[in-house]
Amino acid sequence: MNQLINITNQNGTSVVSARDLHQFLEVETKFTMWIERRIEEYGFVEDVDFVLLPNLGKQKERGGHNRKEYAITLDMAKELSMVEKTDKGREARRYFIAVEKKALAPQLSATPSVSVIEERNKKRDELLLLIRNNLLQGDIKQVAISNDWSYEMVRNVVRRKHFNSKMVEALFNKAMSNKQNQNIEITEMINQLKYQ
Repeated sequence: MNQLINITNQNGTSVVSARDLHQFLEVETKFTMWIERRIEEYGFVEDVDFVLLPNLGKQKERGGHNRKEYAITLDMAKELSMVEKTDKGREARRYFIAVEKKALAPQLSATPSVSVIEERNKKRDELLLLIRNNLLQGDIKQVAISNDWSYEMVRNVVRRKHFNSKMVEALFNKAMSNKQNQNIEITEMINQLKYQ
């Protein structure tokens, strides 16, 4: 199999350079805008789907000394390839699938019954359920306004249509604040009843 895009190993995970993938896919949008938009749009999570790498190379172009480098998982690379909806995108996606099949072939008998992705999604769902159970009316709008985010995007996070780690963290903090306040109120009510 010819190597279309260089695959490396990052802490035991097969990854590719997002910049190399961008170049292979022949995306016309500038790399920085493309990768940031795709991360936001498809809810990719740092340290799960990608990691930011320090730029250790020489400055090749103006502003190159502070550019961000992304090492992305093969799953993220497949998804990015697929959403480009081009021949190059299909070629890249098929390549990553073939690489993955080749790597997994000897391990098929040892494959766990629950995949890593299903486990991650289950944990996300549990977290979002905890958040939803502790949000009060108007909290979503308040979180959106205080962080200068679109109300619709924050609402889509709560509805599990989209995942954004920053939005989830802000919603979690708000929900836990509500839960703590509710516990204080209940404790005060119990104490008042004791002395009546």
